[in-house]
Formats: sequence, C-alpha cells, structure tokens
Amino acid sequence: MLAGLGWAGAVGATKWHLHAKAERLRAEGVPERATVGDRRNTVGRGGGTDTVQVWYTHGGSTYSTRIPCGSARGCMAEPPAEMTVWVDPARPAEFVAENGHTDDSLRISNAWAGLPFGLVVAALGAWLTVPVTRPAGPATRRLPVRRGPGPDRLRRGGRSRVRQRRRRARR
Repeated sequence: MLAGLGWAGAVGATKWHLHAKAERLRAEGVPERATVGDRRNTVGRGGGTDTVQVWYTHGGSTYSTRIPCGSARGCMAEPPAEMTVWVDPARPAEFVAENGHTDDSLRISNAWAGLPFGLVVAALGAWLTVPVTRPAGPATRRLPVRRGPGPDRLRRGGRSRVRQRRRRARR
C-alpha cells in the first residue's frame, strides 16, 4: 500500500518539478542554438518514446543529451535540424528545449501512467490489509438479549448463570 502511494507521489512530484524547472529556465535561462539529430523511432514497437539527441555549446563546453522528440505518441513530423534551448547559467547541463522537454524528461517517474498504477497498487494493498486488521467475526459479535417471559436461552455470560443457580438454590 505504501509503495503504491509512494510511487504515485513520486510521479506527481516529478511532474511538478519538471514543470517548475521549465518555467524557471524559460524566464532565467540563456538561449542557445542546439543541433538535433540521431532520432530513435521506437514508439509502437514496445521500445518506449521517440527520442532525439541534442547538442549545444555554452561557455566553451559542449553538452549532449537525449530528450523526447515530441509528445507521448512520438514525433508527428521529422524534428528540425536545430532548435533553441534555454540553459541554466549556474548548471549548464540543465536546459529546457523549444519543444518543452527538459534534460530530465526521460526519467522513469515522468510518465502519467505511473499515477494510476501507483493508486491501483495502493488500493490493492489496502484491500489486502483490511482482513488482517479487522477483528474476528463471530467471536466478538454480541448476542441479543432476550426480553420477556421464558428461559433466558440466548444470554450468555456470568450474570445469567449466577441468577439461574440462585433460583435453583431457592427451590
């Protein structure tokens, strides 16, 4: 249960972090031209996401990383040969690309499918935990007290037996 909640929380936190990072870099980052190449088309074959390799130069050093090509369904068209990236001046390996993806966009916890998966695992864990934490059924159930004339057959406990013994002793 906790693992499922943890995974769902990690997906939400990753999505929030990457969105905040992209907004910050668009506002404070240094724009650089990046070369795009080495497209890997793996969508539809069970291989994951369409990706491209991005190379850019900042401060005399060249950086390279792989980012998603387009949306979750892959590239809808051939990617451009160049695109703008906004680079963090304090950490030049971090950037946001023109297509909205950051250098961390290929994290395993950056998939929306992880959110329902984590919630299903949490629900399954809760469902399996309930029988363990519930008290046993019939042993803890209270029997109804019979009122009115006739023998007190349903009442079980010390007081009713003591009364029956006292009645027998009086006879």
